[in-house]
Amino acid sequence: MRRVCAVAALSFLLAMPALGQAPPAPAPDGQRPRFQPPPDHWMTVDSLSQALNLTADQRAKIGPSYTALNGVLKDAAAKRQAFRQQMQGSGFQPRQEPTPEMRARFDSMRTQMEGFQAEADQWVAAIRNNLTPDQQTKFDALAKPQVARRGGMGGAPPRP
Repeated sequence: MRRVCAVAALSFLLAMPALGQAPPAPAPDGQRPRFQPPPDHWMTVDSLSQALNLTADQRAKIGPSYTALNGVLKDAAAKRQAFRQQMQGSGFQPRQEPTPEMRARFDSMRTQMEGFQAEADQWVAAIRNNLTPDQQTKFDALAKPQVARRGGMGGAPPRP
């Protein structure tokens, strides 16, 4: 009986913090919540170094590639932000069917983002090439930098 009471009390104590958390606020007018865009940087070089146990020589070798990769991510974020502001200024609404002109702008932006992603992938490969096989395995398990959300507008697959 004592053990049951102890387990019940412990369960209650562990559940209390979860009960105190506020649920996420619903989006206005039944809209889906907006997702944050990908960040304008990857992990820090210190975090990468620690995760892979890089030597000082390896860290020096990957430095230029790491810096270039973050430059690509910053450029893509700036381009994404400018495009978002341009779309907001044009009166486009997210649930609205785009006009052919807007569809062309979306397709152009998608192509640009694919170019940024391809360049980012090249820098990731350059970093990977300076690692030992054991470090490459750890590196492959890390989340890779993402320039744009996959899957097109609103998470739907891109149109043909």
